[in-house]
Amino acid sequence: MLELWKSGDLTLREKSHVLQFLINCFQSLEQDFVRDCSLRLTGLQSWFHLNDLHRAKLLSLNKKLPAFWKKVQKKYADPQTLQAKHERNFMAELLDEFLATLEAFGEREDLGAEELSYLERCLELMIDLLDQLPTRRFFRPLLVDKHIVVRCRGSKVAKLPQARLINQLLGILRYYENFEIDDTTGKPLSRREVTDLHYEKLQLLQRVCFSEFPDHQGLKQLCLTNVANLDTRDALVQHFSPLALDVLKVLCAKVCYLDVSKDPTLAAMEQKVKVAIEAQEKAEAEKEAAEGEQKKKKRKKKKVKTEEEVRLCELLVEILVNRLERPVMQQDDVLKMPLYPTEELVWDPNLVPEEHYSGDYSLALPKLNLQFLTIHDYLLRNFNLFRLESTHEIRDDLQDQIPRMKATINEDGRTVFTGKARMALPLVSLEVMNVKRPKVGEEVPSEVRAEVRFNLTGMLPHVRQEWDTLREHDVIFLLRIDAPAEPHEGHVKDLSVSEFPEKFGVMALRGCEVTELLDDEGNVISDPNPAERKTPVGDNRIARVLLDPAQYHQDLAAVADGKKEVYTSLNLIMRRKPKENNFKAILQTIRSLMNNEDTVVPDWLHDLFLGYGDPGAAQYWKLPTALSEVDFRDTFLDEDHILESFPDAEDIDVPEELQRPFRLRFEKAGEAAPGQRAPERVVASAYTLPNMGPYPECKPRENKVRFTPVQVEAIRSGVNPGLTMVVGPPGTGKTDTAVQVVNLLFHNFPDQKIVLVAHSNQALNDLFEKIVALDIPERYLLRLGRGIEELDSKQDFSKWGRVNHMLQRRIDLLAKVEKLAGIFGLSGQDAAYTCENAQHFFLHHVQYRWEEFRKKLGAAGKDGANIHKVLAKTGPAAKKRKGEDGSAVERTAEVGAEDSEEVKKAREQLKSGQRTTVSLLFPFTAFFADAPQPLFPAESYEADLEVAEGCFRYFENMFKEIEECRAFELLRNSRDRGNYLITTHARIIAMTCTHAALTRSTLVNLNFKYDNLIMEESAQILEVETFIPMLLQNAESGVSRLKRVMFIGDHHQLPPVVKNRAFQKYGHLDQSLYARFVRLRTPTVDLNLQGRARPGIAQLYSWRYRDLGNLSNVLTDDRYRHANAGLTYEYQFINVEDFDGRGESQPTPYFYQNLGEAEYAVALFMYMRLMGIPAAKISILSTYNGQKALLRDVVRQRCSWNPIFGEPGKITTVDKFQGQQNDYIIVSLVRTQHVGHLRDVRRLVVTMSRARFGLYVFGRFSLFENCFELTPVFSRMAKLPQQLSLELKEQPGAKRLAGVDGETDPTLVEGIEEMWKLLQEKMKAQFQAAAQTLSAGGAAPSGAVAPAAAPRD
Repeated sequence: MLELWKSGDLTLREKSHVLQFLINCFQSLEQDFVRDCSLRLTGLQSWFHLNDLHRAKLLSLNKKLPAFWKKVQKKYADPQTLQAKHERNFMAELLDEFLATLEAFGEREDLGAEELSYLERCLELMIDLLDQLPTRRFFRPLLVDKHIVVRCRGSKVAKLPQARLINQLLGILRYYENFEIDDTTGKPLSRREVTDLHYEKLQLLQRVCFSEFPDHQGLKQLCLTNVANLDTRDALVQHFSPLALDVLKVLCAKVCYLDVSKDPTLAAMEQKVKVAIEAQEKAEAEKEAAEGEQKKKKRKKKKVKTEEEVRLCELLVEILVNRLERPVMQQDDVLKMPLYPTEELVWDPNLVPEEHYSGDYSLALPKLNLQFLTIHDYLLRNFNLFRLESTHEIRDDLQDQIPRMKATINEDGRTVFTGKARMALPLVSLEVMNVKRPKVGEEVPSEVRAEVRFNLTGMLPHVRQEWDTLREHDVIFLLRIDAPAEPHEGHVKDLSVSEFPEKFGVMALRGCEVTELLDDEGNVISDPNPAERKTPVGDNRIARVLLDPAQYHQDLAAVADGKKEVYTSLNLIMRRKPKENNFKAILQTIRSLMNNEDTVVPDWLHDLFLGYGDPGAAQYWKLPTALSEVDFRDTFLDEDHILESFPDAEDIDVPEELQRPFRLRFEKAGEAAPGQRAPERVVASAYTLPNMGPYPECKPRENKVRFTPVQVEAIRSGVNPGLTMVVGPPGTGKTDTAVQVVNLLFHNFPDQKIVLVAHSNQALNDLFEKIVALDIPERYLLRLGRGIEELDSKQDFSKWGRVNHMLQRRIDLLAKVEKLAGIFGLSGQDAAYTCENAQHFFLHHVQYRWEEFRKKLGAAGKDGANIHKVLAKTGPAAKKRKGEDGSAVERTAEVGAEDSEEVKKAREQLKSGQRTTVSLLFPFTAFFADAPQPLFPAESYEADLEVAEGCFRYFENMFKEIEECRAFELLRNSRDRGNYLITTHARIIAMTCTHAALTRSTLVNLNFKYDNLIMEESAQILEVETFIPMLLQNAESGVSRLKRVMFIGDHHQLPPVVKNRAFQKYGHLDQSLYARFVRLRTPTVDLNLQGRARPGIAQLYSWRYRDLGNLSNVLTDDRYRHANAGLTYEYQFINVEDFDGRGESQPTPYFYQNLGEAEYAVALFMYMRLMGIPAAKISILSTYNGQKALLRDVVRQRCSWNPIFGEPGKITTVDKFQGQQNDYIIVSLVRTQHVGHLRDVRRLVVTMSRARFGLYVFGRFSLFENCFELTPVFSRMAKLPQQLSLELKEQPGAKRLAGVDGETDPTLVEGIEEMWKLLQEKMKAQFQAAAQTLSAGGAAPSGAVAPAAAPRD
C-alpha cells in the first residue's frame, strides 16, 4: 500500500481512502498485527529527517535514547529493503507532500470536495498520531520541525470560505502539538513546568541573538528585554517584523530548528523570492538606463520587498511568534466557556452536525479511543463530545416545542403565543436579583441570581403537576421568539439546521438552574423532603434560578459594544424531562475535575485507565494486597459446593461434616510460570454465628443460590482489592454475584463504605431489592436519586425516607427502653427521654444486671448445687430484712435459705430438667415475654446460656442502634440529618451514574469517603459517567482511597445510547470504559451458565459468548419442560409479506412503520391471551420508535378497551428493553427494503435474549436471511416453518412436553387475514364452552372468554 502511495498513480480521492485506512489502523492498536505494522512508521528511524540541532537536543534529554539511536543508525542509515525505506521515510515524506499540495492548492481560485477531503484527512491522521503516546513520542518532533499548524494557517487555502473545517482541525492539531506532557515518559506537565519550558525557549532566543547578531541594534534590545515584555504576540511581532529575510532564516534555524534551505516547500518559496528579486533588480536597471544618468543621480534608492519575500518573511515571523509566545492552558479556556448552549451553538451545523452522519468526511471532533495522554486529556475529550451531544438533544427538544407554541404577531406588533405545549410556557418576566463580585484573579461574576415568573392558568392537572415538580438543580431554558411575518407551514424535519431559527424567529437562547420554586403566597414548593413539601397555592409561580456567570459576562460585554440587551426581552420558558436534562451538572463536574490537582485514580488502575502497561496488572492476584483468607459466610451451601467451586486448585482440604458459614484460606502450592497465576491449595474451616436474640427476625437470612465455579471466582475477585471485570451474558446471575460481593464486603470490612452504581433505575432497583433481602441491617442502606419510587419495597430507602425511618426507629427503640425500665421498677425516671439517657440506663442497669447474673451463675454452679446462696439474695424475706437492719441480717437469712419454698421449687425444677440455672437466674425474662416461648428450651445448661447471651446481644445491638440514632436526635433540621446519613451512617449507597455526576460536588464538599465501587450495566454507561463515580471523594495526600472497583456488564449487548451518529461513529462517544478495557485485553471473569431462557432460545444468542451453557433449572423445572400453550414452537420467525400492498413506510423521515407486522403481532398477543397467558407476562418489542407508536395504536384499538385482552406488559423498543426480560416476547423487525440497524450484532443479541419461554419474531425473512452478520441466528430460524404454527386443539393451561414428537397437531397460519379468522373461531368456541358449562350449573372453564368484536381493516 505504501509503495502504491509513493508511485504517484493515485488520485486525490484514492489517497483520501488510503489515509482513512491509515487512520483506522492507528485506531486499532490493540490488534497485535496492526500494532506491529503501524508503529514501524512512527518509530525512532523517522528522526533521520529531523533538524540536526533538534535531534541532538532530544537525544540529550533521555539517557536511553542515544544507545537506541546508534542501533537505529546501523539499520536505517542506508536501508537495504523497501520496507526499511518506508519505515524511515514515509511520515516525513507524507508531511512534505501535504505542505507541497497545500502550497499548490493555494494557487487555485476554488477547491473542490476531493481537494478539501484530502487535506482534512491528512490533518485528521496527524491529530490521531499526536493523541496517543506510542505514536506521539517520535512523530511529534517531525511535526514540530515542519511547523505544520503555522504554515497551514498562513496558507492561501486557510483563507478560503470553504476551509472552515480545515481551520477547526488545525485548532485541534495545535492543541495536541502543545499538549502539556513529557513525550518520553508520558508524565503530565504542571503549570510551573510548562512555564519553565517556555522560559527556556526565550532564553535560547536571547542567546542566539547575542551570539549571532552582536551588532544588530534591534536584536540587541531584544537580548536585554525581560520576559513579561517579550512573550506576548504584539511584542514579538514588533521585534521580528523589521528583520531581514537572512536574519529570520538564522533565527528559525537556531531557535525553531527550521532550516529553510532543507525544507522542500520553503526552499521552493525562497527560490521564488530570489527570482522575484532578480526580476525586480533587472526591471529597475532597465528603467534607470532608460531615464538617463541625470535623473539617476537625483533619485535616492530605496529597496522595496517583493510580494514573495513579504509572504516568506511573514511566514517565518509567524513561526517564531508561534513558538515563543506565552502558552495558553486549555483548562483556562474551558473555565471561561458557558455551560449552557446558546442559539449560535445549537443551530450551527458545523459544530453540531445533522443526526445522520455517513462517515464520508472528517469532523472537527475529538475521538475517544483506546489510549489517552493524561487524565486531563481524557476529561477534555469527554467534555467536548458530551457538551455537543447534549446540545444536539436540546436542539431536538426545542424544535419539537417551539412550533407547538405558534408564535404570532398581534395588533400591537408584539409576539404572542396562540398554541400550547406540554414542556413550554410564555414567560411573564425575568429579573436579575443579585450579581456577586468575581473571585480573586477572575473576570467572571462568581454568581448571578434571578427570578423567573410564569403562569399555569389553563394547564391540564398532570401538566401542572409536572411544572410543580421542578426541583433544585433542574435546568430550564429561556428563549426570545420574534414571530416571523409569515408563519412556517411545512414540516419541521424538512428544514435544515440553520433554517429553523429563521423560520420560527428564534433570536436568543439562555439556560439557567433552578434553586427554588415558589407559589402565589411565596411558599417553597420544591423542598426535596416529601414530608416537608407544601401543596402549591394559586397559578403564579416564581422560579429562583442561577444564570450562567460566564454567559452573563459575555452578554454584558456585548451590550457595551452596542448590541441589544438579552434578558429583558426573553418571552418563552421551556423545561425538559428530568432524566434527560442532567447535562449541566455533568459538564460542571467534568470541568471541576479538570481544574482539580487531586483528580487521581488508584495507582493500580492508572496506567490501564490511560490504556498503557500490562492490561492484567490490576487483577487481585497480581497485587500485594491479595487476601490469603476470606470469610465466605453463606456463599457455599455445603461441603460439596466448596469442592466443585475450585476446579483449578491443586488441593482442597475440607474437613468432614462442616456446616456453613465457611472461611477459606488460600495457600501457595508452587511457583508460578511467567505471567501465570501460582498454583494454590484451599483449606476450608467453619464457625458458628452467635445467637443474636430470641426473635425470628434475629436469625440471619442465608443465601440459597448455588453459585457456579465461575461465579465463585467473580465473588472472590470482587472481595479482594483490585479491579474485577465480570462479563455477564443474559440470565447468568450477574446481579446475584454482585449482591453476594456486597454481602461479603459488608461483613468482612465493617469500617468500609460501598457505592453501587448502575445505568438505569431498573437495574439499580433489581440490585437493591436483592440486597434488602440479605443479612444486612436495613438502616445501613441508602438509595439516592429519583428512581426510588420504582423500588418494589414497603420501606423508603431514599435519603429523606431513611432520615424519617431513623427518627421513627428512635421512638420505637426508646419505647423498648421504657418497657425495660418499667420491668426494673424504674418508670418515671426518664430512662428513655433521650438517646443519651438510654445509654446511661444501659450502663448502670442493664449491663450491671448482666454482670450480676454471670456472677450468680458462677456461684450457683452448672448443676445448681449452690442455688440457695444466690436465690436467698433475691428472695423477698432477704430484701425485707436487709432493708430493716443491714447486711448482717441478710447473711443470717442465708442460713435457712435452703428450707425456703422458692429454693425447694427451684431444686425440683432443676432435678426434673424443666429448667436450668440459667433460666432461673436470668433477670430479663419478663422483657422477652413477647418472644417465641419457651424462651429457654432447658435442653442443657450450655444451650440455655447461649440463649441468655443471645438475649444480651440483642440488648447490645438495640442500644448500639440507639447510639446511632443519637445524631439524628441532636441534629435539628432535615438537611443536616440527610448529610450525616450519607457521610457517616449509611454503609451501602446506591445511585445511578447520572446521579453520581449530579451530586459529586455536594459529596466532595461533605467530605464523603468510600472504599469500594460496584458498577452494574457497565457496558451501557458512557466513558466519563463511569469515571466520575470513581471520584466522588477527594484524594488523601494525592492518593485515591478506592480499594476495589468491580465492573459488571456485557459488551456483546448494546453500548451507551448516543443519538447523534456523528458523535457516535466519528467521536466514538458510545464507547464505554468497560468495552475499552475489554479491547485492551483486560482479563475478565466470563459467567458461563444461563438460567433464564429455554435451552433452544438460548442457542439463538449463546454463539456470541465463550462456552455459554445452561443451568439445571432450565432443564428440569416443569415450566421449562412444558411447551407454550397453543403454540407449536418455543421460538419462530414469522414471515410477513406486504399488507394491503405495503411493507415498511415512513410517515416522517426515519420514522419507520409496518402496519402488517403490527397487526399480526397484536393478533398473536390476543391469541396468547385466549390461551390463558397473563398479559403482564407478554411484551411486544420493535426495533424502531415509529413501529412502537403504531403498535400502541393498534393495541389501543383492538385490545385495551376489552378486559379479556388488556394491554401487554410493555410495548417498547429493543434498545429501551435492554436489561429487562419477560416470559413471552413478540418482536417486529419492521424493515422490508434494507436490514437497517439490526445489522449491529449487539442489537440482535439483545433482541434474542429477552424471552424466557417464548420468542416470536415478525419480519421479512428473505431480507434478513441474506445478511451475513445475522447468519448465526437466521440459519437456526430457517429450520422451522416461516408461517406461525398454532396448536388450535389445545385448551388454556394445557401441559404438553416440549420437543416430544407425536404430541403436536400444528396449524400453519398463512397470513394476517387467516389469523383474524382463527382468532374469531377461537373466541367463539371458548364462549360456547363457557355458555354450556354455565347452563349445566358449573363454573366457566379456565381461560373461557366472551367474544370480542371482529378486527376491523
